[in-house]
Amino acid sequence: MGSDDIVAALRQVPLFARLTGEQLRWMADHGRQLHFPAGTRIAEQGAAADGLSVILEGHTQWSRRTGTESVPTFTLEAGDLFGELILFLNAPYPHSGDAVTDVRLFRMEPATFWELLRLAPGLSRGLMELASQRSQQQAQDVRPQSEVLPVGRMAAELGAELGSPAAAARRSAARLGALMATVSARAMALGDHGLSLPQRSVLLALPREAAERGRTSPPLEPLARAEREEALGSWLEARGVADAWEAAPALVASGLDVAWLESVATRVGGALLGDVLAWLVVAVSCDVLMAEVARGTARVSALVEGVKAYAFMDPVPREDVDVHEGLEHALAVLGHRLRGEHLTVEREYDPGLPRLKAEGAALDELWTQLVLNALEALGERGGRVRLRTWKDAAHVVVEVSDDGPGIPKDLLPRIFEPFFSTKPHAAGMGLDVCRRIVERHGGDLCVRAEQSGTRIQVRLPA
Repeated sequence: MGSDDIVAALRQVPLFARLTGEQLRWMADHGRQLHFPAGTRIAEQGAAADGLSVILEGHTQWSRRTGTESVPTFTLEAGDLFGELILFLNAPYPHSGDAVTDVRLFRMEPATFWELLRLAPGLSRGLMELASQRSQQQAQDVRPQSEVLPVGRMAAELGAELGSPAAAARRSAARLGALMATVSARAMALGDHGLSLPQRSVLLALPREAAERGRTSPPLEPLARAEREEALGSWLEARGVADAWEAAPALVASGLDVAWLESVATRVGGALLGDVLAWLVVAVSCDVLMAEVARGTARVSALVEGVKAYAFMDPVPREDVDVHEGLEHALAVLGHRLRGEHLTVEREYDPGLPRLKAEGAALDELWTQLVLNALEALGERGGRVRLRTWKDAAHVVVEVSDDGPGIPKDLLPRIFEPFFSTKPHAAGMGLDVCRRIVERHGGDLCVRAEQSGTRIQVRLPA
């Protein structure tokens, strides 16, 4: 597949439906395609997280190994993705995946995944919802129901996981402070050579060249990376560079190789080479550490924004919001839950419905939770989800209904209690979150349990 084909394929994935063409192009340019013939393994239980993977073509079967037995758990096919949960939790693969047919994947490496969430923060909510479902499935596989609730456990582990990138960023910042003094001293040593203007221009261009190579060079496989580090370490050591072997990994991380360093030697000449290399190694190491600080803080930010987007702890500035667009976005986010042949979605939208002045992201979460609640009420047997909107005096009314079994009347008084749920393996936070969002907007939320299902009405000031 070419880059345009990948963009077209990603556009068909419901989770990416609202990304811009520029964002999809960025994804296509920063990921890679992988091909697995039928019968081969695409992921191994216990292996480290290797990125976010989107299945472009083919069908996969996943299983979980318990003792000496391997038990089939689920299947994934074209349009599905995997790897998001273990990236959020920094955990190994909980299942093994095998290609049933020839499979083509599009994969984004972990660092690229976190950068994507920084560039497209709206993805956090959808990925958190998907990760929550995966977490529930895994908890169901390996834990009794009486143990810690999966969503609560996931949130706790995410909170703990914040410490890892934050600590890495602190370590990199501390090393960066020490190296900054060194790079200044070595720059002064270069100044003692009485450099001409052309020589200074050459030297100033070197860090920019190194940074550009680091930005454009593709990631290396572990073996190729080790070989390049060995070659660079030997080259630097032969030319008397102090700490040559410690410096080699930073140079390789910046996309540098022996050929480029040879070009530097040709441009600066033998008299300057020793001091130039000493300065350049430290300067490049500083750039690498700065990038590590940026990645660490970006990951912390992405994790925090993801959790906040899912729980909606903080109000945000209000904007003009199209209710119908928000409902359609909720359906897109939950597209992987809408594929059953026994499931139908009916829409009855008022074409004259006014736009609302509201917290757009919060309303997106509201509609997503309500639709998800209806889908969970239907369960595997399927049924009908109906979305209706209309204007009632000074209010906009949104109704989400299902024809599931309904809520027992004796449990109705408890449905807004945090951590209470009529469904097994559910955190019981959905309706509580919904009510808080609606009340923050000056509206009200009403739940009507009927023999033919459940109707939830949201009234918001127009």
